[in-house]
Formats: sequence, C-alpha cells, structure tokens
Amino acid sequence: MKKDQISYKINVLGIVQGVGYRPFVVRLAKECNIKGYVKNIGGIVEISAVGNKEAMDNFIHRLELQKPPGANVLSVDKKEIEYKEYSDFTIYKSGDEKQLPIISPDLPTCKICEQELHDKNDRRYLYPFISCVSCGPRYSIIRKLPYDRCNVTMDIYPMCKECENEYSDLATRRCHAQTIACQECGPYLIWNGPNGEEEVKEKAYKKAVSVLKNSGIVAIKDIGGYHFACLADCVKAVKHLRQLKGREKKPFAVMFSDVKQIKEYCFVSSKEEQLLNSDPRPIVLLRKKKDFSKEVCGESLDIGAFLPCNPLQILLLEDCGPLVMTSANRSGEPIIIEDEKVKALKEKDSLLEGILYHTRQILTPLDDSVLRMIGNKQIFIRRARGYVPLPIILKQKSKEVIFAAGGDLKASFCLYHEDRAYLSQYFGDMEDIDVCSAYEKNKIRMEKLFHLTPKKNVCDMHPEYFTVKKIYNSNNQIIRIQHHHAHIASVIAEHGLEGRVLGIAFDGTGYGTDGAIWGGEFLLCEKEKVKRLGHLSYITLCGGDEAAKNADLVKNCFLINEGIESKDDNSSLIKAALDFKLNTFQTSSMGRLFDAVCAMLKIKDYNDFEGECAGLLENLAIMALEKRKKPYPMRLTISRENGMIIVSTKGLFSQIKKAMEEGHERQEIALGFHYALVDIMKQVCEIVKKEIGITQIALSGGVFLNRVLTEEIMKCLNDKGFKVYINEKVPIGDGGICLGQAYLAGLMKK
Repeated sequence: MKKDQISYKINVLGIVQGVGYRPFVVRLAKECNIKGYVKNIGGIVEISAVGNKEAMDNFIHRLELQKPPGANVLSVDKKEIEYKEYSDFTIYKSGDEKQLPIISPDLPTCKICEQELHDKNDRRYLYPFISCVSCGPRYSIIRKLPYDRCNVTMDIYPMCKECENEYSDLATRRCHAQTIACQECGPYLIWNGPNGEEEVKEKAYKKAVSVLKNSGIVAIKDIGGYHFACLADCVKAVKHLRQLKGREKKPFAVMFSDVKQIKEYCFVSSKEEQLLNSDPRPIVLLRKKKDFSKEVCGESLDIGAFLPCNPLQILLLEDCGPLVMTSANRSGEPIIIEDEKVKALKEKDSLLEGILYHTRQILTPLDDSVLRMIGNKQIFIRRARGYVPLPIILKQKSKEVIFAAGGDLKASFCLYHEDRAYLSQYFGDMEDIDVCSAYEKNKIRMEKLFHLTPKKNVCDMHPEYFTVKKIYNSNNQIIRIQHHHAHIASVIAEHGLEGRVLGIAFDGTGYGTDGAIWGGEFLLCEKEKVKRLGHLSYITLCGGDEAAKNADLVKNCFLINEGIESKDDNSSLIKAALDFKLNTFQTSSMGRLFDAVCAMLKIKDYNDFEGECAGLLENLAIMALEKRKKPYPMRLTISRENGMIIVSTKGLFSQIKKAMEEGHERQEIALGFHYALVDIMKQVCEIVKKEIGITQIALSGGVFLNRVLTEEIMKCLNDKGFKVYINEKVPIGDGGICLGQAYLAGLMKK
C-alpha cells in the first residue's frame, strides 16, 4: 500500500442508472486523479476509489455536488476499505445484487438531441428515435436491473460500427447510452394503411402526416403506448375521434409544439410553464384564452395542454400543428401497447385510417400524467408517464414488504419497503376486465423489477371491490383500511406529518364503517388511529350505482328530504322508492351534493363522465369571480348528534330555490354555494381547534380538485393560523389512496 493512499467503497443512490452516470464518474475520477472502478449494482451505482486524501476529498465533494443531466442523486455513502491497487479508473461489468433501486422514468428528448434531429449535417437528421444518456425511454423498456443494453428491449438491435464507437467513447454524449441507435441500426417506423398496406421509415412518416393533414385519425405508437391523433382545429376529425373513442363529451388534451404556441390559447403562469417544460412533460390544465371548437374541450374552461416528449411527436407537431392526442383505446379501457391489438381495432372501425408504429417493444402501458395548479400547489389528477416508477420517500420505514391494492376507481397500487413507496401508474376503473389484467401484470412486473415479495396486503373496506377480492386469494396477512382514512393518511405520509391531524376528506364514494357511503368527512388522525369527528348529514338516495351519474335523481332526493315539491315527472317515482326503501342507501357524499346543486341550477342533470356536473358548477363560480360578481349569500348549519359534528344540508335547496325565484344569476348562486362550504369547513376546523387543540389540517379527495373551493379554504385556514396540507406527490383522488393504505399498514404491528 502506498503511504498516502486511501481506499473507499462509495454507493450512490438515486436516479443514477440509464442517465450516463458511470461515464460521468469515470471522467470525474480521471480529473481528480482517482483510480478504481464504477459499476451498476442492483439499482445503485457502486464505486471503488483509491487516491490520496486531497484527491479523494475533492472526488467525493464533486460527486455530492455534480451530476449529469437526467440524474438525481439522493445520497453518496462512503466507507473506507482495505487498500487495493488499480492501474486506471474503468467501468466494470454490472452486478445483480438485490438492492432497493430507484429506476428512471421515461425522459423527454433533450435540447442537444433536438438540435441534432434538425441538423441536416448530422447522421441522425430526422431520425424519430434519436436519444442519448440524458433522454429517451427508460421504465417502459426495462426488463430487469441493472439498466444495461442486454436488459432492455433495445437488445434486439446490434449497434452499427459508428454507434458502437460512440457507445464506447467516454468523450461522447452516448457513452453507455443503452438506447443508442441510428437510421442504420435502430428501431424504425412502419405505416399500416386502411387496407393493411405498409410503408417503412420516411415513407411511413409521410403517409401519417398526409392522413392527419387531410382530417384523418391516426393511431401513433409512442413511448408508453398508442395515442389516437388528429388535427385539433378540424371539427370533423375530432367528431370522428369521439365516435371512435366512445367518448361523447369529456375534454380531449391537445399537444402543442412549444410553450409560445400554448400561450396563444391559454393563460400560463410561471409555475405552469415550469410544469409544462418539466421532464415528465405532463398534461397541465390551463385556463383558456382562445378556444378550439367545442368538440375538443366541450364545456370546460380549461385546455389540457402538453408538449411533445419524443422525437416523433416533435416532428409531427412541426408538420401538422396542434394535435389532439388521446390514449388509443375506447373509454374505460386501458391504453394499448400491443401492435396487433391496434391493428384489430383498425379493421373493426374505418374511422381509424392508419397506424404509425415502430419496432421497439413497450413493456408497460403508461398514460400521460395530468396535473393542475391550485394556488401555488401542483395537484395530480393522474400520475403515470414521467413520474412512475419514482418512489415517494417516507419518514416512516417499513421492515416488511407491503402491497397496498388501492381502490377500484382510478386504480393504482403501491409497494412499500424501508422508506420507499413505489406507486404504479394509473390503470383506470377495475370493472373493465382489461384494466384488471393490466393491473395484475404490472403488479407482477414491479415485484420482480424491484425484488419485492409482499408479506402484508392492505386494501379498502368495500366488500365488492375487485381490488379487495384479488388480494383475498393471497396467503399474506390482510389489513382493511377505511377509504377516507387512507385519503388523509396519503397526505400525512407524503408530508411526513407528526402528531394529531384533522383530515377533511371530500369525494363521491367511500365505504364507511357503519355501512353507509361516506364522502364528506372530518377525521381525527394520529399515527394509525382514526376517529370520525364529523360529517356531512346523511341523505337517503335511491337508484344504487345510477345515483353516481344521475344528478337529477340525486337532486330530487335532496328536495324530498327538505319537503320541497318538485315538478319533475319522475319525482313521484323517486318518492315512492324512498318511502318503500327500494334500492336505497344513506350517504354523506360531498360529490353527490355538488351533483344535486348542479341539477338544481339547471346546468346539467346527468354526468356523462365522472365529475362532469361538479366541474360545470365550478365553472360558474370561476366565471363569477372573473366578472367580480358577488356571491349569493347562503349558509349551512352545524349540529351535534352524540358528540358527532353534523354539517346539515337541510335548508340549502330552499335557499337556492329562493335565489332562483328572485332572479339571481346562476353564477352568483354557484359562487355562494362554494363559499358556504368554505365557511362551514372553517367553522368545523375552529371548533376542533378550540376543543382538541389541532392546527394541522389535511385535505384530500376528488372534490378538492375544485380550484375555487380549495384555494379559498386554504387561504382562510392559513389566515386563521392553521397549517394546511394537500396531496402534491400523489393524486388527490382515488389514485393516491394506495399510499395512505401502505403507510397505515406500516404503522400497524400486527
């Protein structure tokens, strides 16, 4: 051993595989005069380093401060080891030790690759699969760790001589870029036309562009699955797309070439611009400035806008202008990743005029992620491509591996071990058999990929949920968590809250401990314990599952409850069903209250898609605020029943009826309703603060996607000295409850 030499074993944790981290370490080591090796091992990077103390200190310091584009270093752990002599610093063959990994999500095309894409002198000019160590598919193509060429779906493409030289040269941006390829040796495009005729490469691309420009619909294979695409400004094309999707009114997202183009159509704040340009390239709901036809966004005040995330999309946007891009499946079904399935769909439906696909296999379906800004918070509606499979790092550690099944609506699951909660992508609603299949396949895939074998399963309390029935086939310990408790626990988990928390969980449906359907809840939460302190008053509804869609039916139930005579033709039938308790149930659902008020104001009487009526009611409140209209004053009342705080809706519909008879505008009434809810929430929080001393408030549930309600209650509570928390890392709706389930199960000793 040389006198002044020391040796360290260094483990680097984070997104450090698939982002050029090993070549970066080699370059850094040579600059610092360090000898040794670097290699991928499980999901981390291992470094063996030898040098004098000054060189070693400099090397480790730079590892902590510097990183290549696309990398995210969480920790650099060093340990002095026995001296070993090396002649150089090199990249070693990867090891397969089973460490808990952090796998990179799919990354958008970087600026340098985009420049090369448009450079006529570059050998990858217009190549739709250009990528480097800083960009391209990752999670969607990996079979197993470590992230090496032999373990991803690019392994079927032998590198040409030029690509092989770049791959081996430390001086290039593509050194150890596992997706490296070019026109000569990589994936290529294929066009499948109306009659099954095929073209490849440049001809395939031109065929697709021609069909799009001529008002056609094309299925396009992207990183996480197929999109249906058509011109956003072509009414005929979008009408046909609605027929193809079986989607009558739900808004479509629009892909734009850049933020400047988005700003022609939308108001964009600085934080919204950051979100649009962030690596996940999510769909961001933005307030309209000017509109496409109503066929695109319907009655929504927002446009779901997003930017291209891969070279093919970049080229298509440049040639065609803004495109409606929606997942290639019928509504309610999972996104398609298989070429044969989309070909079969084309054969069945002539509205789909062609398929532009490629030869690189996709291993897991990934929808586009969807967010909106509420106040200064980013709120997930859907967490998928670009974010999955990044873990949520929790303060609470679990020694056991926990599988949390989530719920049946907006299904996603969670694998939790040590301090990491790995959430799956969004799948859809589990009543669809293909959604169930995708959920099950990806559960198996993630368990293998992360080397996690669950010992404890946790699920919802609803006896009829598919997610509940599935885990009962397991021999593992099973824990059942109340739906709204899981909602609030998801906020507590991601913010690392300690002590007592008052949770306000507002949504449409959640099975309660008393057998009723909850949805307007005030919960006292501390560690794994929960106590229901209050709720929206129970209303008896009829119609079973139809009540979640039929706002007019729900409205009539509220009117009957208040003794208000309704002129609706079906009100007598509804009253008879309630009197004779035919298919009735009790609920405290805030979501159903929004539906009823929407129908009462004659805005919409049926939800053609989930949350439509609530969204339209919010639209009126937003327009009232923008026009500086005064809210019509209305109020809800609080009572006590056996110590329980009851927020009564009795009298609310009489107030609305009076306002309408007096000729007040619907916008004023809608805003008044929102403010009445804010006021009653504030009152409950102040009561709980006075009686119990709680100042931490957690908000969760789909109702809090309502910008007017959420921004106002957060402002009011903050002004009153409360600390208010909301979901920012997982969906605020049912897509986030799996995190809450996992967290609570981790706290339970048995």
